[in-house]
Amino acid sequence: MNYIKIFYRFIVPATIRRIIFILRTVLFNPKRIFITNDNSYNEDGLVTNHIVDFLKDDNFIKGYSEATKNNALGEHPDEIRYRAYIVNYFANHVSKNFEKEGGDFIELGTGKGIMAKLIMFNTSFKNKLYLFDTFKGIPDSSAKNNEELENIKYLNKVNFEGDYFKFIESKFSMHSNVELVQGELPGTLNEKLNQINKIIFLHIDLNNAYSEIESVKLIYDKLVKGCVIILDDYCYDELFREQKDSWDNFIKTKNNTILSLPTGQGIFFKI
Repeated sequence: MNYIKIFYRFIVPATIRRIIFILRTVLFNPKRIFITNDNSYNEDGLVTNHIVDFLKDDNFIKGYSEATKNNALGEHPDEIRYRAYIVNYFANHVSKNFEKEGGDFIELGTGKGIMAKLIMFNTSFKNKLYLFDTFKGIPDSSAKNNEELENIKYLNKVNFEGDYFKFIESKFSMHSNVELVQGELPGTLNEKLNQINKIIFLHIDLNNAYSEIESVKLIYDKLVKGCVIILDDYCYDELFREQKDSWDNFIKTKNNTILSLPTGQGIFFKI
């Protein structure tokens, strides 16, 4: 059987293999076929023919372009416009909803600063924004098992190889209300707790369960009622299963639930 597979893969031309695959899919599993149209959204693991007019919003597109340009480590491996749209929408929502009361914005896992820069560009933002990150990738020490360790090594290689603190520092140098906090979480968060008053927006993208859950435990009481919490990789794929299970267990203790989004994100509100 192995010899047949080798012959098929290396002898049969790729075009013919593709045709055979499509015919086999249509005949035996037609549900796998998705017909896109001119207005389809197809990136970052999400395909839809629903209306996506936010992609025609000049202000959003300018903000996204500004947030992703000149990344120190090259362009993001995939476009993440739908994820960015959701973060941007709820950042605007919170800014308006808490305009009189005020409050802090927190991002745990800033990476290349895409989401944070988009928030600063597209939001009438007057609040304090804390950006927590190692600014040199996901720490190996945060992995609880070999599978998580391999995932972390892969993510670091693809997205976060090298030290990018200076790049992020330059990216937000014109924003006096942005504070960069470098180091491993939850340790650095614990050091800043006395400075943080009340949190109205929390975006978490640490790519490992331990750091995310231990961090949210530290600051949960500082989240005000109605605070928006967005989890970047909550249900993205099975590589992040540990994160989803950990968050599901945590949120049960708060008598709350997390909404799964087709972007792979999760979202809930402090109640």
